[in-house]
Amino acid sequence: MEHIELIQKQAAKAFQVPENDVIVKERFLGGMSNITYHISVRGKEYTYRIIGREGKQFVNFETEKMNLEIIKPLHLCNETVYLNTMNGEKASTYIEGTILSTVDYHPYLKDVSDTLKKLHHSGLHPASDYGLIERLDLYESYTKMRTPMYQDLKSKWIEIYQTEHQHEPKVFCHNDAQRSNFLIAKDQLYLLDWEFAGLNEFYYDIASFGNIRFEDALELLDVYLERPATLKEINSVKFYRMFQALQWHQVALRKEMIGLSDELKINFKMFAGKYLDLANRLYHEIKGKLFECD
Repeated sequence: MEHIELIQKQAAKAFQVPENDVIVKERFLGGMSNITYHISVRGKEYTYRIIGREGKQFVNFETEKMNLEIIKPLHLCNETVYLNTMNGEKASTYIEGTILSTVDYHPYLKDVSDTLKKLHHSGLHPASDYGLIERLDLYESYTKMRTPMYQDLKSKWIEIYQTEHQHEPKVFCHNDAQRSNFLIAKDQLYLLDWEFAGLNEFYYDIASFGNIRFEDALELLDVYLERPATLKEINSVKFYRMFQALQWHQVALRKEMIGLSDELKINFKMFAGKYLDLANRLYHEIKGKLFECD
C-alpha cells in the first residue's frame, strides 16, 4: 500500500493532475533497484518508475535522458514522456506484451539479434562511454570490499582488456540486454530500461543476454554472427561476462551492506560469492585461449 500511495502521489506531480486521476493497476515483477508500476492517467496507460534505495548511485539520469533522446529514431523502446533527472522517476507509454524471460526465448533469438544489430549498426553515438574500469572503481568505492581473489581477477581482467579489447571498435550498446528487458509485443520486440546505455564493444550486449544461463549468450552469438562463432569470439563473450560478474559482485556486496538482504528477502551475500566464483570460472576457461585466432 505504501508504494501504491507513493506512485499515485508522484505520478500526479509528474503529470500535473489530481491524485484521483491516477489509477495504480499493478506492480511489475523483478527489478531489485527500481520499483515500476502500470498506471492509468485520465484513461491513458503508462509505466511509472521510482528508484529504490541507493539506486541512483549506479545511474546517471541526465545521461539516461540524453540516450533515450538519441535512440528515439530507432523505435526500439516505448516512449518516455517524463524523466526527472534529479530522482530518476520516469513515466513511459505502456505497451501490452510478454517479457521474454517468462517464455521460451528460442523462437525470438533472431528478433533479439535484429534488435541489437539495429542499435549496434545505427552509427549513433551515445552520450557517454560505459567506462568499464571506472565503473568497477566507482562500485568498489561504495563497498570498500576487495578480497584478494577479487583484486586478482580484476587485475587480470584489466590486463586482458588493455592488451586485447581497449582499442577494438565500440558501438552504442544497451549494456543490460538481459531477457527480462525484452518485451514481446504484437508489432515488434522492444528493448526496455536504458539506464546503463553507453559506448562499448558489441560482445557486452551478447554477454548480458546470458545473465540467467551463460549458454544462452553463446546461442545468441551464433545467431548474431549468422554463423558458428570462432573460439576468439566465444572467449570475447566470456571475457565481458567475467566483467559483469565482477561488477554485480560489488553491487551485491553493497546491497548486503545496507540491509537489503533482510528487506527484500534476497541473500545478496550469497549472490556476491556466486558472482565472484563465476568470474573465476570464466577467467580459467579463457586463460591461455584468449590470444588464439581461428
